[in-house]
Amino acid sequence: MKPGGIFVVADHAGRPGTGISESNTLHRIEQSFLRGEVEAAGFKLAGEGTFLRNPNDPRDKETPEPPQPKDEFVLKFVKP
Repeated sequence: MKPGGIFVVADHAGRPGTGISESNTLHRIEQSFLRGEVEAAGFKLAGEGTFLRNPNDPRDKETPEPPQPKDEFVLKFVKP
């Protein structure tokens, strides 16, 4: 990607310490793990959107019970 390129990721938030271990079962990823992987590829975090966050989601099931919106994060990266 050329310098100045923008890369945006939106995903379902996993619990701290789970990394990608629950991506196949719960379809969730730990935010800090994803951020570390993208930064290791040479991108810098430019911003974070909180408009899809749901602090009431326990993040331990694919579909929260009772049904509710999943806790999701949005990260914006730029290529220096």
